[in-house]
Formats: sequence, structure tokens, C-alpha cells
Amino acid sequence: MIVSAVRDPYPTRDKSEGALIRRAEPVVHGEWNEDSPLSQAQVQQFERDGYLVLTDVFSAHELDELRAVAERVSKNCAQTHPGQLIKEADTEQLRTLFGVHGMEGLLKDTASNPRMLEVVQFLLNDSVYVHQSRLNFKSPQYGSGFEWHSDFETWHAEDGMPGMRAISATVLLTDEISADGSLKFMPRSHKTFVACPGETPDTQVYQEAFRKQAVGKPPALFLDLLEENGGVQEVVAPAGSVLLFDCNVMHGAGKNTSDHLRANLFYVYNAVSNVLNSPYAADNPRPEFLATRTVEPLTLQVPA
Repeated sequence: MIVSAVRDPYPTRDKSEGALIRRAEPVVHGEWNEDSPLSQAQVQQFERDGYLVLTDVFSAHELDELRAVAERVSKNCAQTHPGQLIKEADTEQLRTLFGVHGMEGLLKDTASNPRMLEVVQFLLNDSVYVHQSRLNFKSPQYGSGFEWHSDFETWHAEDGMPGMRAISATVLLTDEISADGSLKFMPRSHKTFVACPGETPDTQVYQEAFRKQAVGKPPALFLDLLEENGGVQEVVAPAGSVLLFDCNVMHGAGKNTSDHLRANLFYVYNAVSNVLNSPYAADNPRPEFLATRTVEPLTLQVPA
């Protein structure tokens, strides 16, 4: 096992067998006080585990509005945004629609909701913009899962994100339960970068990459070590909750074996001080709807 202490960038996909690299940046950049948007215990949990569940963030009425918009957009996306969607490999049902923060209306406005934006601005201690956004669906009995991975490994290698100063916020549009393939995390894994073996293909086709993970796969030995250090925790939370997680925390999810649709709205907030460079381990950057290069800092959007 190789353990390195390096500055940014984090080398990965460099024909090696992989490595464990100590995180260079803080997890929490803001300094807590009584006016902070999170309690001190919540900040400590996020710093320790790399994720945090906030319940009752969105009301039943707000959820109804979001679900209605999500349903309408998903029905029309094959015509309106054909290049920005991913379908299930076996059933051709919609799995993911990317770039929703660029669509006018509620999906765009929700990214600036103060109940999320103030929190990520505090944790990152910076203005932020949306690096990536999407609607995710797991259809009943068919919706597939995804293997253990760090988002930052992909964003660094393929998008050129220089450092670990980004946070994902997932708005749960449906209840998150074990049977529907809920998210699983390896607590504390966010403090170690797992450099992955292999190389990014010259013609990386993102649709196939999201259906089946071919690169950016952490070696099994390193996953075992991370699990020994922090264990595995499954997220179970009601609709209306927001799940915050660090860009480098190791996470995965199972198949939806329930009779219910699983749906969520996903925003990646990146600090404006952490804007993208050229990809560190790919020949060409991914499309704008996967990795925003037009930086527009968000301002608070107070819900009507």
C-alpha cells in the first residue's frame, strides 16, 4: 500500500496500481459561531463523517411543486434535452437528467434556496456556483445502483477540479429507504483520496460511463481499508430532507427492489476559488452540462 502526502493536484489514472493520498484541504472552511446556519454538533459531524442529513428542509407543499416540475420535465426531456439524459441500460427508462440548474423556473431557483445555499457557503467559506446538477430517478424493481466511488476523483480527473472544496446537496423528493437503493457512505473516507488505476479512454462516452463504471474504480484493497476505518452507513430519511456530502466521501447505492419510484434533485456546489482547470487525467473536458465552466456565483433566492 502506498500512502502519500502531496499537494494539489491529486494524481490518479496514471497507469499505477492506485494509491492512498492524505487530503490536503480542510473539510469545513467556515468558523462556527452561534449565528451559523448549522449547530456545532452538525458541523462536527460533517467534518468527522463527510456527510450530514438535514430533515424537514422542504415542506409538503414545496415537495408537491418540485415533484410536479420533475414529472413534467422528465416527460419532455427526450425532445427538449436529448443529449443531457441517461437511460437505464436494460429498460431504457429515464435514470438521470443533467443540467437542471440551467432550466428556468423552480429547478433553477431551488439551487439558490437559502436553506441549502447558506449552509454550503458557510461550510466552504466562499461564494459558490453550481458545478453540476441533475434529476435522478430509480424506477420500481428496475432502477440500478452504482459502485463505491469518490465524485472528486472524476471531477478532478475528467473536469479539472483542482481541490476538495465542493459539496453535493441532494433534495429527497421521495422517502429514502433501504429497499429503494438508498445511498451508503463510508464515514471518514473523505479524508483520504483514493487514486485509481487505469486511464481515461480517449473517447470517454459519458452515457456509458454513468451506466457502468469502467474507470475511476477504487481498488478493493483500499475500499476494505476505508471500511475498516469508518464502517458503512446507509441513509434512511423522509422526503423533504436534504443530504449534504463532501465531494471526496466514498459512496454507493444499490438497486431499487421496492415498488416505489425513488427520486431526488441533486446540486453540486463548488467554491468560486476552486474553478476548473484543464482535466488532470483526460484529453478533453466533459460537456458544460456535466461540468460548468461558466462561473456564475449564486445569490440567495427566497422562496415565494
